[in-house]
Amino acid sequence: MGIDEAGWRVALAGYRDELSVRTEALWQKEAELARERANDAELRDAREAAAVDAREVLGRTRSLLDASNTVYSHRFGLDGPLPRGPKALESFGQNAVDMLLAADMEIEAMGARFSTVELARNIEAPIGALRQTLQVLREEERKAEELLTERNRLIDVWTLTYQTVAGILENLYRFAGEEELARRVRPTITRSSGGEAPEDGGEDVAGLVTVDDSRPGEPAVVEGPVVSE
Repeated sequence: MGIDEAGWRVALAGYRDELSVRTEALWQKEAELARERANDAELRDAREAAAVDAREVLGRTRSLLDASNTVYSHRFGLDGPLPRGPKALESFGQNAVDMLLAADMEIEAMGARFSTVELARNIEAPIGALRQTLQVLREEERKAEELLTERNRLIDVWTLTYQTVAGILENLYRFAGEEELARRVRPTITRSSGGEAPEDGGEDVAGLVTVDDSRPGEPAVVEGPVVSE
C-alpha cells in the first residue's frame, strides 16, 4: 500500500524540521564563536597596552640602577634587552621584583636614596596588570577552542543530516519521474560543505530550503516533492 499525499507531507515536514533544528544550532554556535573571537581581539589590545607600561617601568628602573652602579642591573636581573613577548616580559619583570625584594637594601643615585623594596613595589603594579591580562586571555582562548570544537561537531552533524535528507529527496523525485529535480538536489561534496550555490537561485539543501534574503546564508523552509499514492 502506497503513501498518500498527506502522508508524504508529514514525512517531508519531519525532514524539514530536523534540518531546520540542525541549521539553527549551527548558526547559534557560529555566532557564539564570533563573539568570543571579537572579545579576544580587545583582550589582546589590553595585553599589549599592559606590556608597554611594564617595559617603561622596567626601563626606568634599570636606568636608575645604572646611575648608581652599573653592576646593579645585572645583580637584580635587569641587564640585557627587555623581552619582546608579553609572557616573557612578565617572567622577566617578576624575577626582577623577587631579586629586589630579597636584597632589601638602599642605593644612592642622582643625589637621592632608594630602597630596593620600593623599586620592587613600583615594578609589581604593571607586572601584575600584565599577568592579569595574560591569564584572562589564556582563559578566553581556551573557551574559543572549546567553541571551535563544538562548532566543528555541529558541522559534522549538519552535513550528515543534509546528505541524508538530500538523498531521500533525490530518490523521491526520481520515483515521481522528476529526473531533473532529482539531479538538482543530489548531494555532492561541494554542496554538503556549502561550496556550491543552488542552480537558478532556487532550491538548496535538498529542495527543502532556499536562501532567506533577510538573513544571508540562512536556509528557509519550502515545500518538497509530492509523490501520489
